[in-house]
Amino acid sequence: MGRVEAMMNSMPPIPASRRRPLDRAGAPALTVLCIAQDAPVRELLPRVLRFDKVLVTADFSEAFMMATAEAPDIAFVELGIGDGAGLSLVHHLKALVPDISVVTLATKKNLDAAASAVSLGATGLLLMPLSGDDVLSSVWGIKQRLVERAERDRLERAAAVSARATGWIARIAEIAEAPDRTSAARELVEILIEVTGAKGAAVYLASDTVPQELVLGAASPGLDKAPEVGTEKHILDTFATPRRLLAVPLGSRNVAAGYVLLDEDKPRVPAEQGADPPIDGIIRLLANVAATAIAMLAERERAARGGAAIKDPTSSAYSFAYYVDVAGREIGRARRYNRRFAIVTMVYEPIPGQPALSPTEYADRLLAAVHDTDVLARVDENEFHLLLPETSGLGAHSVRRRIARLGTGEKSASSRALLVGAAAFPHDGQDLGKLLRVARLRAEASKTSVVHRLDPESTTVPDLLEMLIWETVNAAPARQTSAVRPIELGTAEAQALAQSVVADAQRGGAATIVVTNHADLCLGAAVRSALGHEADKIALHALDLRAVPGCERIEALAVIAEHGAYALVARNDDGVLRGAHAADPLLADVLAERLGRAAGVRLIG
Repeated sequence: MGRVEAMMNSMPPIPASRRRPLDRAGAPALTVLCIAQDAPVRELLPRVLRFDKVLVTADFSEAFMMATAEAPDIAFVELGIGDGAGLSLVHHLKALVPDISVVTLATKKNLDAAASAVSLGATGLLLMPLSGDDVLSSVWGIKQRLVERAERDRLERAAAVSARATGWIARIAEIAEAPDRTSAARELVEILIEVTGAKGAAVYLASDTVPQELVLGAASPGLDKAPEVGTEKHILDTFATPRRLLAVPLGSRNVAAGYVLLDEDKPRVPAEQGADPPIDGIIRLLANVAATAIAMLAERERAARGGAAIKDPTSSAYSFAYYVDVAGREIGRARRYNRRFAIVTMVYEPIPGQPALSPTEYADRLLAAVHDTDVLARVDENEFHLLLPETSGLGAHSVRRRIARLGTGEKSASSRALLVGAAAFPHDGQDLGKLLRVARLRAEASKTSVVHRLDPESTTVPDLLEMLIWETVNAAPARQTSAVRPIELGTAEAQALAQSVVADAQRGGAATIVVTNHADLCLGAAVRSALGHEADKIALHALDLRAVPGCERIEALAVIAEHGAYALVARNDDGVLRGAHAADPLLADVLAERLGRAAGVRLIG
């Protein structure tokens, strides 16, 4: 007994709180100490508690060393050990490990000592010889209490975090009063580090000028090497992911203001292993509030720049800066809600010898030709851009035709006073820069279109075929993709070409197709075969022109699709199609219009 007390006096109590692994059943795994001289007992416990950590000994000194090092959750003590020393072990183990549960093991002759053990703090009594069920019952009660205690601790911590979150939300809402977005980003970095205990934080803000680009607003010293600017994918893939930073969008359903990066101080512990309250949820809530505050600040900055930055000073159009801002938001909505929109680029080049319009007059003409919801912007002296919300590629083609007639005030679509090019989201590009480049290239290509060299007095399909053949033979080689090229193909090869063109047109979803058609093998049959049963969005006009003078052997195909246009017209000479073709929107319009006129129907407005 004296030896036990001497050992106890030299050992400090062991704290009870610690994080525990889980056994296969999802209950916390325990550390079990067995102090017994009975060999069957020492063999039984490790076998029954195979998913827990079981320490077995019959020696007093070793038992205390194990208790000190491991802080067991439960101890099985044989009362008959050491001529009564087992009884004193109950008291001393409780003093050494305050939260330990001590289960005494006794034979019938030790029942008196068992009663004394309960008074000293023992939580249970098992009669020897032991069974596996006895051991499991004793341990299960301990596990239940640990689960209940862990859940109570978790709820208390969650309640404390929720109480503090109210104050954090109020502080973040105040950043809307910062002088500018950079100052707001610095304040947000400080708050997030305080809230999360992270080693570092960085805040990226949505760019004012370049859609889908992020600009570094502020960063703590730990993340001072963060990229200054870049797309979301570039920043996350090259900086955040390699450093295992937590990346949280600064946004909500209708607001996208940037990104937050956090360098956490320690690895995250899963909730099922006793993690702290759901701090991720708190962080995302704060990020949503911060996004709204920063968006409000951005709107205030935009308004502070004044109306002069919105309107073009010399015409009734908007400024290009305002156009970029509106287009960026339109791209964001189109991505989020799977919508469509298009842009049109217009370059006004007065024809020598004809009256020229001033930018103001021309802007007024454009505005009269478009919808109120469309946004017209002036880029430079004679260049305008038009944003068409909720407009597909086919709608953009229609607007292009309507605008092209404004060049000289004439009805002819072949006027060179105005270069027009259209691009549609998402087929021609998914960012504003790509869409603007495609529309500008198409506008430039329209300047060299063969349509400008056609004789407007020659309106029949055979006349058009002859002029195109002459163009391919006598005109200087053109480098544009829309240049007219000669074609000489057998019937089978021509049908394969038509099927390929139609398949590409279907890639965009909607299209208008005008094709010659009759009972024999022809382009019309090839087009019908290519469409199959998936022609819901295709407007097909199959025209039989064999009764029209001069069109008995004409084969023609005009395709106007979401992402481009194609025109082919040829004469069938004993199974060989000879003619011309081009990926030229203007030529496709003219061919479709003349095919319709030959058939007595109006196809292109």
